Amino acid sequence: MINFISNLPLDLRSGGFSAMNVAALEAVRKCGEVHYVGPINPGVSTYRKVMSKALRTFGRPGKFFFFSQERLLRIQHEVHTKCLPSAALDFYHGFTPWILTEAQRPYITWSDCTFHDYLRIYHNPADFRTDDIRRIEEAEAQWLAKAERVLFTSHWGAASACQTYGLSASKIGVVGLFGEVDPPDADAYQGGQSFLFVSTNFEAKGGPIVLEAFRQLRMTHPDATLTIIGDGPLNCHELGVTLTGFLRKEVPLQAARFRQLFAQARAVVHPTRSDILPLMLVEAGYFGMPVISSRRFAIPELVSDAVNGLLVDDPSNVAEIRNAMANLLNDMAYEPMRKAAWMKARGDYSRQRFESRLAEAIKSVITSLS
Repeated sequence: MINFISNLPLDLRSGGFSAMNVAALEAVRKCGEVHYVGPINPGVSTYRKVMSKALRTFGRPGKFFFFSQERLLRIQHEVHTKCLPSAALDFYHGFTPWILTEAQRPYITWSDCTFHDYLRIYHNPADFRTDDIRRIEEAEAQWLAKAERVLFTSHWGAASACQTYGLSASKIGVVGLFGEVDPPDADAYQGGQSFLFVSTNFEAKGGPIVLEAFRQLRMTHPDATLTIIGDGPLNCHELGVTLTGFLRKEVPLQAARFRQLFAQARAVVHPTRSDILPLMLVEAGYFGMPVISSRRFAIPELVSDAVNGLLVDDPSNVAEIRNAMANLLNDMAYEPMRKAAWMKARGDYSRQRFESRLAEAIKSVITSLS
């Protein structure tokens, strides 16, 4: 028996980490009987939240209230209460929520990155007290060091964890990820000039940059269009721009619309400044779409510049994004790029490959414990 411990509900699939939660569970089930322990996600202290935000508003660092000592101890209590004591192994989805959970049996854990990297990618460390950051990072480093295996979705995340936390490379594994959409049987693209921008955070993923780049692109390519899926600008009435809102993969009609847009588009534009290895870029590859993205984080593990997409050095540079979009409209090498995107995503980032790598890592731990 394996306890699968998560802070997410099982019926949530639209977000990257939630989709991976479901896939990880399926992989773990291939290794033995599973008891799902979740969602374990106690609320935050309203007082701590208000105080932290108030301090930051006045230019003083606050505490990282979401991982307060009090909340982490509540998580620990829930884990100990809900796990089956008879289980031989615990599998944790994510790292940081569990760092005060004292092990009662061997455990494996997996995530995109450590808290150290998460904080610096998605937040400004200067907004938080140094001693509070140290409290979380030191506890996480110690908890990860006690795990049987620490698994990552990317080599970038794994290497950073070894460097910042001093983790032993012998504990580390890289299992990749996959797209939470079924790949089509054939490439249905028919030569249009439609670009896609997909995000849950328009600002952080480079939406304003893409929108301005598209405005400039239309001056030389008036037939180009841009479809924004998910979070988008308010009151946008730009010519050539369509806003779909969020398309949830759990809803059949919305999932069908998502697939239709991906099948018809020429490329995805994703000049993100807060990502690691965006699942959506894998999904673009399933449909044969090259992507325009940042030469940052783990993105170059998926996108090879001028092979299956284009990478920019400065994702905030409108001219770089505009030129990349124009290149994908003008470049005679576009068709080979589509084929490379199709092959890369399906070869290295299929659901089957992900589940196989994760199951192999779990089975190796089970064998070593027996």
